[in-house]
Amino acid sequence: MTGALPILVAGGGIGGLSAAVALARTGIPVHVLEAAPDFAELGAGLQIGPNGMRILARWGLAEGLAREAKSPERLLLKDGLTGEGLASLPLGAAAEARYGAPYLVMTRHALHRHLLAAARAAPNVTISQGVRIADWSQNGGRVIASLGTGGGGVEGRALVAADGVHSALRDRLFRGARAVPSGRTALRALAPAPRGGEASAVTVWMAPDAHLVHYPVGVEGRLNLVAVLRDADVPAGDPVASAAVQAAFGRWAFEPQLLLAGGEGWLKWPLWAMEPLDHWARGPVALLGDAAHPVLPFLASGAVMAIEDAAILAQEVGRSREDCAAAFARYEQRRIPRLARLRKAVTRTGGIYHMGGLMRLARNAALAALPESALLARNDWLYGFDT
Repeated sequence: MTGALPILVAGGGIGGLSAAVALARTGIPVHVLEAAPDFAELGAGLQIGPNGMRILARWGLAEGLAREAKSPERLLLKDGLTGEGLASLPLGAAAEARYGAPYLVMTRHALHRHLLAAARAAPNVTISQGVRIADWSQNGGRVIASLGTGGGGVEGRALVAADGVHSALRDRLFRGARAVPSGRTALRALAPAPRGGEASAVTVWMAPDAHLVHYPVGVEGRLNLVAVLRDADVPAGDPVASAAVQAAFGRWAFEPQLLLAGGEGWLKWPLWAMEPLDHWARGPVALLGDAAHPVLPFLASGAVMAIEDAAILAQEVGRSREDCAAAFARYEQRRIPRLARLRKAVTRTGGIYHMGGLMRLARNAALAALPESALLARNDWLYGFDT
């Protein structure tokens, strides 16, 4: 009988744990299988828009996260070469009043830790670590996941592949669907927080073929620095000397160069891209998060899209608990159009950030002329979305 079988979730990152928390609320048992033996503190900071915080509040996590997060008052857009301020978009109370939920910035570890605690507290969630799903097969109403550690197999009623941008299960489900280097690299570090208004803002410095984003994270309010530039070199997690970072941005204005010079522990992370998939599911197996739709970080929405995925997938499973294949088909029908729109917006935003020459000057003039209300309204489709 499949009624007692769990839904298997491959991956214990933000997407996988979000799926576990959301599915657990339907009353269905869930078994999360994470390949790593330990949950490491990977990544520095995240921006979680109101569309994500609305879901996290429903899961009972907003209050705890708010104690560790920051609510930036504004998003500032600046020219990285001249230091000129171009536009200011209100966040803080204005965003919460408009969308009914706050815009928060936090450490990735904080979000992961709260999701993990919620999953562990759910009586119908099991978490196994050091276990990798290498393949699966179907037998009637069961999915049998084969473990790549010589540990045999595990049975479930369905399988959710939340195993990241390099998902092995995605390649098994849709042959040839692989992420490739985008030609851009993110350099990440932490830095002491500056004094003044920018200590409570998300700031974007724009320049030809590069941009820098920074915002406060953690209870101590250190700055999370993310510098994105064109780079074909792929290795991930490599340390980068501060002098090399400063040299790459040597033409920039004094203020962003000073911030870059204060960065500690610079690491290099390639940014990956993938052709959009026509489907995210096949029968009782579905992709979620970066496994389904890796997106470049120009709208800082990767983690939030995984949270949205989880919420909608769980809704559809709750509607047809004994027919996960039908639930997964409805899930992809609801999610694929939204991610298509996000992908177009990300491409447009990246082009705007990295403009050079006369286009850069025209961009600066256009941004300076736009009222704050118009800038905020442009994001209604993103932040106002309610699952």
